Amino acid sequence: MLHRGVNSPGTGTSGRYLRVLSVDVGTSFIKAALVEVDDELRVLDYTNVQVETRSPEPLAYEHDPHEVVGSTVRLLKHYSRFDPDVVSLSTYLFGFVAVDEEMKPLTGILTWQDERAAVALQQLKPYAQELYRRTGCPPLHIYTLPKLLWLRERRRDVFERARAFLDAKSFLISALAGELVTDLSTASGTYQMLNIHSLRWDDLALEVAGVDESSLPRLAEGDTLVAPRGKLASEAGLEGVHLALGVYDGGSMVFGLTGGRGDVAVVNLGTSAMIRTTSSSPLVDPSPLMRFQTYYLLRGTWLSGGAVNNGAVAVDYVLRLLYGSADRTTYEGVFSELSRRVATEPRVLSVPLIFPERLPFVSSSRRMTLTGLALEVDRVDVVRAVIEGVLMLLALIAEAVGSCGVRYGEVRVGGKLSQYYFVRYVLSNLLRARVLYPRVPDAVHVGNSLLALRATGTSEREVQHILENLISAAEVVEPSPEAVEVYRGLFREFVDLVSRVYRAE
Repeated sequence: MLHRGVNSPGTGTSGRYLRVLSVDVGTSFIKAALVEVDDELRVLDYTNVQVETRSPEPLAYEHDPHEVVGSTVRLLKHYSRFDPDVVSLSTYLFGFVAVDEEMKPLTGILTWQDERAAVALQQLKPYAQELYRRTGCPPLHIYTLPKLLWLRERRRDVFERARAFLDAKSFLISALAGELVTDLSTASGTYQMLNIHSLRWDDLALEVAGVDESSLPRLAEGDTLVAPRGKLASEAGLEGVHLALGVYDGGSMVFGLTGGRGDVAVVNLGTSAMIRTTSSSPLVDPSPLMRFQTYYLLRGTWLSGGAVNNGAVAVDYVLRLLYGSADRTTYEGVFSELSRRVATEPRVLSVPLIFPERLPFVSSSRRMTLTGLALEVDRVDVVRAVIEGVLMLLALIAEAVGSCGVRYGEVRVGGKLSQYYFVRYVLSNLLRARVLYPRVPDAVHVGNSLLALRATGTSEREVQHILENLISAAEVVEPSPEAVEVYRGLFREFVDLVSRVYRAE
């Protein structure tokens, strides 16, 4: 079980005891949690600090590097008085910042929402298939490689002054430990430059970018420990505390719900949404559509799947449009009604593209589609269609991964939308798999804590034991034959609509 509240330290029957400070740097919040682990995992306290996004010019979405470091240091200082043994760090993917010889930022930290690098995709087109085969990353503007091309073309002076090009994690590590290092999973999912077969910076990607390895951080496994040092580390109270590199935030969530098991898929239904499953070898889509990504996770484990931008953000949009609010009261009322309608067939079909998608085979030149509107359709039907559309976008990715022979009998879910039974019911019948809702407050903090255990010598078997204790009280939804057939038919209609209206050129 997972507990919140101040508890006295225990050692459990195994004699193991570790106090972990989990820090997760996201695009909207920096989150910290103080966690104790022995035979069980207990969250003692947690804090979220909002991170502001700035837009200095059209299409720009950046974080202020000084704000990110300052907010992180303040959180570390706040929790250092509780004497954590290990700080375990996760950060968002797709961050990009250029730094000078003194490691001072020359740019903001560009986030995945920054669209300025989209103009560079045409330059990458001749290399797209080969880069995908090598890196597992399809041609998308969110990665570091197109951002480097954009910087070289549009900010030549900054490109030439830069000593290194970093992701959000390596920038933080350089500030706290004085090392230019990032973990392999963050590198794999951020740069479009890590060869997922050799786990080294890829020579073709380096050539296309016009940089060499010395301009990029050193690579290490996510369970590597580094020693904090320097002025900021001292200010944060990290003397004598180990710092675990960790993995990227989505990878940490997967690890927090599976421990790296290969027969389980993970779905996150937050502002954006993702589906990932682990494998013991790197997989790429054999079709030219490059329908899914593969990123390295940890110690001979890869993650295949993908993410969509239009997760809960699309549901929020339609609730505000139809109900005037997307607050908790509105959510509870609408989802209560949807739970009463689970046995009824859908009336409306939607491709809910409120924002441009990160799926390379789906064109974002068009936005949301609704089909099936009629006099008997009400607001709840429309919200239902948007929710089902979000889940069917994920099912497109799951189908592509399945075509490579990946099989799973269980899906573990987290994120804002996963708390609602209707969502889990639809997902179970779309994917034809049992769905577990572990009800943990934040699976990323669980993953960071389990990674800290791995980094300090705990065996995989013991980590799995702790995890299974944690999810033993999970809520389960099983697919039903009748509903599976309903959603099989709806998904065929969805695929047909996407192929006719949203086919990427």
